[in-house]
Amino acid sequence: MKLVAACVAAVVLLAGCQAPYQEGAQMGLRVNDQMAPNARIQYDQVVILDKVLQNSKSGKIAVEQQGARRNPTGTLKVIAMLRNRTDFPQVLEARTSYFDNGFAPTEKPSSWTRIHMDPNGVASYEESSMAAQAVAHYLVEVREAR
Repeated sequence: MKLVAACVAAVVLLAGCQAPYQEGAQMGLRVNDQMAPNARIQYDQVVILDKVLQNSKSGKIAVEQQGARRNPTGTLKVIAMLRNRTDFPQVLEARTSYFDNGFAPTEKPSSWTRIHMDPNGVASYEESSMAAQAVAHYLVEVREAR
């Protein structure tokens, strides 16, 4: 009886063993879940990176408005209005990445800019690209200050 149990356990363990993990380049997989951490980049958007800012039911911060317009020099100026939904002051950081019509980066992301927010207050974030007409899209990332 012990021999049968040992054989069954061995078969179960061997059945659980799959092919060994392959190192190196692998085929990419499309992620259809927008909540997934590796979901596609949403261009022309403001994204909140830290889960701490999103943990409560309504979130600690909200993106009230966002958009972009051309400066007189042809560079792209991005503006985001953020709301502090807590009763405490918050310090955030934001940066912007810029892309051309083919969604290729046109320059390095901007440096992180601090945003000081009053309790239940609204603050704006503005950043302009270095390049001119080639810039067509943007992505703003927001995180807690480090």
